[in-house]
Amino acid sequence: MGILDQGIDWSAVEVGGGMTDNGPVPAGEYTVEAVKYEEKTSEAGNVYLAFEFKILGPSHANMRLWENFVITGSSNVGKARLKSFVASAGGDVNQVLGSALVNSVMSTPVNVVTDIEQSKNPKYPDPKARIKSFLPAKVAQAQPAQPAAQPVAQPAVQTSNWSA
Repeated sequence: MGILDQGIDWSAVEVGGGMTDNGPVPAGEYTVEAVKYEEKTSEAGNVYLAFEFKILGPSHANMRLWENFVITGSSNVGKARLKSFVASAGGDVNQVLGSALVNSVMSTPVNVVTDIEQSKNPKYPDPKARIKSFLPAKVAQAQPAQPAAQPVAQPAVQTSNWSA
């Protein structure tokens, strides 16, 4: 018996999940984390890593961005971009690139700068968000310590001897 055989009350759920814009994530800077990747081979025969990133904020939380890093072939652009991501996530880029290194930076927050790219592929004509660059995640500035509360001088209290 599957979950759908149990009957799920979805009366409080809006159609579309409350999202009104089905377009790409707007251009901007976002904090993301890599949630999964897969090794694939392109039609040209080049091996690439297809990453899925989840947006953490400051807006569009839980929406996704995708990035392919080409590992083989005559260009080093894909490897350079992957190295930028790994370095931004705090990975040791002096190591040989391998699954242990890539796995070590998964779920590590990094910042990305995005823009909107017009598709050149007739199979996928819609514009999409494109990651332009990877940056170390911005850490919230530590607030200066508040001075310790000083005891407030209490006015002298006079007591009376009520039994006299």
